[in-house]
Amino acid sequence: IISINLFTLTLAPALLHFIRLPDLAPTENQSGLLDRFFQVIVEWLRLYSKRLIWIWLTVAAFAALGILDLSINSSTKTFPEDSQLVKDLRLIEDELSGTDTLRLLFRAGNESENQQDFSYNPLKTAKTIFGLKELQDWLFQVKDVTEIGNIEGLRIDKMHSPVDVLEHYRMGLDKLSDKEVVQFFDKTAENGPKFLSDAEDVMQVTLRMRISGSTAFLALRDLLLQKVPQLLPHLQFSYTGGGVLSSESANNIAQGQINSVFLALVIVFVILSMLFLSWKMGVIALFPNVITILIFFGSLGWLNIPIGVTISVIAAIALGIGVDDTIHFLSHYNENANKLRNKRKASLKTLPIVARPMLFSTIALSAGFILFALSEMESQVLFGTFTAFTLLVCLAIDMTYLPSVVMETGLITVWDYVGLKFDEQFIKGIDLFQNMTVREAKIASLMAYTEDLEKGTLLFTQGEIGDEMYVVLSGSISIFLEKNGKRTDLVRLEKGNTFGEMGLFRKAERSASAEAAEKTRLLVVNRDCLEPLKKRNPKIAAKLFLNLANRLQSSLKETDERLLTQKEFDLTSLEAKLNANENLEQTEISIEPAEFWEKLGKKWRRIIMSYCESHSIMSGKKITKIKAKKGDYIFITSGEVEIESTVSAKSETFSVGYCWTRKDFDLIGEFSLCTGNADSTARAIARKDSTLLQFTETELLSLAQHEPRIAVQFLEDLVCILSDQLAIADKRLQDH
Repeated sequence: IISINLFTLTLAPALLHFIRLPDLAPTENQSGLLDRFFQVIVEWLRLYSKRLIWIWLTVAAFAALGILDLSINSSTKTFPEDSQLVKDLRLIEDELSGTDTLRLLFRAGNESENQQDFSYNPLKTAKTIFGLKELQDWLFQVKDVTEIGNIEGLRIDKMHSPVDVLEHYRMGLDKLSDKEVVQFFDKTAENGPKFLSDAEDVMQVTLRMRISGSTAFLALRDLLLQKVPQLLPHLQFSYTGGGVLSSESANNIAQGQINSVFLALVIVFVILSMLFLSWKMGVIALFPNVITILIFFGSLGWLNIPIGVTISVIAAIALGIGVDDTIHFLSHYNENANKLRNKRKASLKTLPIVARPMLFSTIALSAGFILFALSEMESQVLFGTFTAFTLLVCLAIDMTYLPSVVMETGLITVWDYVGLKFDEQFIKGIDLFQNMTVREAKIASLMAYTEDLEKGTLLFTQGEIGDEMYVVLSGSISIFLEKNGKRTDLVRLEKGNTFGEMGLFRKAERSASAEAAEKTRLLVVNRDCLEPLKKRNPKIAAKLFLNLANRLQSSLKETDERLLTQKEFDLTSLEAKLNANENLEQTEISIEPAEFWEKLGKKWRRIIMSYCESHSIMSGKKITKIKAKKGDYIFITSGEVEIESTVSAKSETFSVGYCWTRKDFDLIGEFSLCTGNADSTARAIARKDSTLLQFTETELLSLAQHEPRIAVQFLEDLVCILSDQLAIADKRLQDH
């Protein structure tokens, strides 16, 4: 592999420098057959991405059931039944004893009788002969059906042992004595058949049999290891023979390959989790390869094909190719995601780019492996066929399941993480990253997109429908109005400023235009970024929403204060103004506060209320005991509260045209005006018996820490409510 990569990176570019390749035909119109095929897949992904995910998960679950019937059996009979070699082998097995052998070796036990008598040999005793006779009867199931009959593919033809010889010459074994046994072994040592070693310390008994595979061989071995010590307890037992040793080796290799595949899956999972900064994303990135392996092993189980030495390596091959395709797809996807700022569009654009090389390489590899199907050896036919099949399954999964998962989740890599040059000093200057660690700020940034602008580049124009929010990471942005060809600069936003949040949460028209005042880098946040962040990192998302809420609350306070500075009132049109304000609220509200509070459910509401302070206010009372600070949010859960703009702190009169009424369940966004100080511009009065909830920034951060999923939903709804109230305040200000 290292040599291939070396030649690919050195020799191939050198050859391409001298070899002129034909110009590729343009494919913008997708006129080619492959282009049309890829466009069909892209359309399926666009319409049915979630269904494709569930289809593959269902297929994987069905395949996993087949694994329950999976077995390991390495057979040496690899030629087809009509092969002349197999026919000759059958002749030998039918006419003579079986071709497979198993040698049983017996030695004197450590606790043998008469150890002081050096002439005594426990191998040359009647007890040993009778024990071998019982073993022979058990193997041939003379007296009754034994466990041997449960081993499929096993037929024992002959047991070469002293029993048959002694029984033949003595006409039976009745009243056999140790002396007779000693005499027998002395004579056979000279003329044969020989069963003892020259040192007479080992006795060999040979089984000749017909056996179909390693599973039967090893099953017989296991039964012998259990039964022989019961029949011959005074002897030590072991076994040998090419058949059993090769079976053990083959099964160990096959089992080792399976274990290696699962170990590789674990290692790849750890690497992918580190690469994508989340164990959940590690599972998602690994799962296409898991499905491939499940389908491979499941197919073997359903087709009742045992795993042998040759077949066992297929999973490792498929895993390597699958991981390679996955990394290629994700690397191209990451590049397109930064350009398009939409994970669905990026995934759909990436597929046609990587699908062509994935398809060609898979077809080439499959064609090479399928040639093994022409072999006369069954193991090679299975190897070639299943390898080609598994590679095609891997291709189908990488072209359908993987893009679908990416579309529904989005991925970030550790390389992106390391590439962000964030430190504590940097994030302190960014509104959106307050109360976050460096790690949390990096992850929040990587779930969004960055955009680099040259000086003078227009970001958006007045009147456009916005769906993105921006954070200035470096450089500056100029906000301006343009009317009748005349430009009016409003503000210059420096590093750390956030803007465009109204477009993100309300898809409202841009109230002004924006362009880069110098070379600028922006962090672009849209709904496509927030949804996966909410699911994968709810604590970070909750802090982000809290920072947005603080930003919107400050903007709302500034807008309300500007509104209160308006001094020209036409009291004759007061009723019309109040009616217009009521109609304005109905048209501008995108989320009903009472509805979102109900949708949270009783359990979540109970948890949320444990992180706030409740206040009961009598009807007609001024609300003075609540000292709201920056970052505090006051909700009314019952009753009715009015916020009235005051002429002065000691005056009982107020500016009639500026009065906000909050009732049922609602956020009292204007409560930030009621400071209670001498310079307070408003006051709050309960018009009915009311219950208020006060959330402090500290309590909300604690909620995000301990109940992140509840916090992220609550704070997102808070941002939406503040966006609505700010939009209404802006509209009122424009009308005046």
